[in-house]
Amino acid sequence: MELNKLRIALLSCFIFTLTGSSFAQTPSKYWVRFKDKNGSPYSVSTPTAYLSQKSIDRRVAQGIAIDITDIPVNQSYINQVNSTGAQVFQRSKWMNAAIVVVTNTVQLAAINSLTCVLGSQRVGKLIKTSDPTVYSVYDQQVHKASQNTAYNYGPSFTQNAQIGADCLHENGYRGQNMTIGVLDSGFDNVNNNDVFDSLRNEGRILGTRDIVAGNSSVYEDHDHGAMVLSCISGNTPGQLIGTGPKAQVYLIRTEDVYSEKPIEENNWIVGAEYADSVGVDIVTTSLGYTTFDSPYTSHVYSDLNGRTAPMSVAATMAARKGIFVLNAAGNDGNGAWNYIGIPADADSICTVGSVDGSGNHSGFSSVGPTADGRIKPDLSSMGQGSYVCSPSGSFFGGNGTSFATPILAGAVACLWQANPTRTNIEILNALKTTASRSSNPDNNFGWGIPNMCEAHNLLNGTSLGVSNPATSVQFKLYPNPAQSELRFSSPKEVEEIFLGDVLGRLIPFNLQSLAKNEYKVVFAEEMVPGVYILSIKSDGGIINSKFIKE
Repeated sequence: MELNKLRIALLSCFIFTLTGSSFAQTPSKYWVRFKDKNGSPYSVSTPTAYLSQKSIDRRVAQGIAIDITDIPVNQSYINQVNSTGAQVFQRSKWMNAAIVVVTNTVQLAAINSLTCVLGSQRVGKLIKTSDPTVYSVYDQQVHKASQNTAYNYGPSFTQNAQIGADCLHENGYRGQNMTIGVLDSGFDNVNNNDVFDSLRNEGRILGTRDIVAGNSSVYEDHDHGAMVLSCISGNTPGQLIGTGPKAQVYLIRTEDVYSEKPIEENNWIVGAEYADSVGVDIVTTSLGYTTFDSPYTSHVYSDLNGRTAPMSVAATMAARKGIFVLNAAGNDGNGAWNYIGIPADADSICTVGSVDGSGNHSGFSSVGPTADGRIKPDLSSMGQGSYVCSPSGSFFGGNGTSFATPILAGAVACLWQANPTRTNIEILNALKTTASRSSNPDNNFGWGIPNMCEAHNLLNGTSLGVSNPATSVQFKLYPNPAQSELRFSSPKEVEEIFLGDVLGRLIPFNLQSLAKNEYKVVFAEEMVPGVYILSIKSDGGIINSKFIKE
């Protein structure tokens, strides 16, 4: 469910022109950049003064050095800006900049005359966001899947099973002790909604921050972030189980849905820095920017190179500080823009496209390539017909890369929990290598739909999703996706084979023996495209493998 102003997975650019003309007394916000960090009381040798121990530990674990970008903006520069009568509202240490509330051109001229200031750009007006929240809910008939699993997923089973999150859950990996920063437009009623009762009762909301308003109150703001969060942290058995149901979260508001201005990109930079400083492992964002209320500030396609928009630069920087960054591809696939937005063009992050429950590309899902020719999105998950919870506690089927992204983010938390010594880039590469289109990535699917347990197997050489892991049978299904048949071989003699859909219904097939312990499964003509599970029993145990029938 996407909102026009939010454009869930959009973005904006920092192309602004500064003129000498005066503006009204309504306060405006400017992005003020500083020349250096000279004279700072902070040092890279004493990072505990400005980073949490968890943030430092993440860097140490991945061999990432503390550098000058980690040091806060020089306080003396902040004081100089405030002395002009303007007010520093937020700060960005990565970009060595600040968001400053300026009332008149006299203040602006004084700021630009400071020897510490490199330049300034107008990014938006100071707008109070007190309008009531409005949302629509589409109730969906509840159906229960036939599952022998750790959770009663209900209608949310498909979005979990399609990417193998259920496999990780079954093996005890549910995001415990992993921390996700969710950057969005607000988290209406998360403090009361029953779908988050486990999240609250177990103390896994570690903090909140409203970058837009400059405070820590996020529960009365917009509803989109609450719905996004339900894809990760929801826990209502028989209805909705999130993909990272035991993960810890920080809830960070960066988007003001009542206007569409470049400052929202600046807000995101500040929010991402906050997430980094408190030590998150993962950042997920179902926002993105292409056009703004003032057309001259809007992005153009050539901006999508990962190096032009500061928000994209910051997203790459977050990834290079060891954070696994996910961002929605956008919902402009059927629109005039068509392409991904900002910061989905960033390097080293996971840009997420949308598929339906059968693995088909969603027409609305924005596509690549980036302006410099890189494939985007990176991976795809279920953003069409995703099962989601509204702030009122109602469940519905929603559409948008906004939902595909947190669905994948929660599963990534589980995978990284299972492989804690790996870097964020190693996790991303494992997901891409084992995804459904790893051999032929494109600008609709990226490397395809990930398979969490296959990625886990690649990362540490063990097998998940079997009844007897100690003696599990190793085999590989191919091709995957498959059109009319698939093949596999097994070192053990096969006793029984079952083919079923994600709801547990058995599907007829024809089995042909090609050679000793080599088999071909031929699909019935009436078998429709979708995600299926092949279960193979031998004296080595039972192993289940998901595949996509095209």
